[in-house]
Parts: sequence; structure tokens; C-alpha cells
Amino acid sequence: MKIEKYGTAGDIQELLAVRDSIDELLNAESGTSPLAPRADLYDIGDAYQVHLEVPGVGQADLEIAVQGDDLLVAGLRDNHLKEQTALFTERANGPFQRTIRLPGAVDRDAARAHLKLGVLIVTLPKAAD
Repeated sequence: MKIEKYGTAGDIQELLAVRDSIDELLNAESGTSPLAPRADLYDIGDAYQVHLEVPGVGQADLEIAVQGDDLLVAGLRDNHLKEQTALFTERANGPFQRTIRLPGAVDRDAARAHLKLGVLIVTLPKAAD
């Protein structure tokens, strides 16, 4: 009986390469990183409204800008218990950025934003034609 050896290490490397390729495709499609907040975009008639999940992020740790047709939101998720020893952690910490393509022109000067229960709500009035 002949026993063939298979290159287990090579097989694992190949699987990891496939996984990395899939991750790249998914991140390129969504334009987000694992730290980027999840978002919803709504057309509310006279404005667009964006809701972003930012639990634990304070207003001082957020930056919001409109550049061209894009809404940019950047911030910092910080571990406030740095002096503590984590037994396990599932929540990502660090800087994040999210860019959302807006479906139409907006009045940047009339934009408003507020935090409510860990959700950043950005209201962007549509530009007058």
C-alpha cells in the first residue's frame, strides 16, 4: 500500500490566501474596514439622513465633513479601561473613517448632526436646484 503525503502547510496557505482575497473583495465592495461604523442612508424628502453606529464614541472624538458628493465621518473608539486587564475583548478600538456617497447635492452649510443613544444622526438638506 502506497501512502501519499499531502502538503498540509501548503493547503493551509492556499486557504488563507483565498480567505484574504474574499476579505479584500468584501471590503472593496462596501468601502469599509472592520472599525468603520455601520450606516443607513435615508431620503426623508427635503434632506438625506445618515445614521451611523458609534457606541461609546463621544462628540469630541468625531469629525464630520462633506466633500463633493461624499459624507466623511472619522472618529476614535478608545478603550477607556486601559489600566484594566482584558480577559477578552470583542469591540474594536482605534481610529475609524467612513465615506458615504450621497445620491445628490446637499446644502453643506445647513447640515446638522447629533448623537442619540450611540447613533450619530447626520441630516443633510438637499441643495436647491
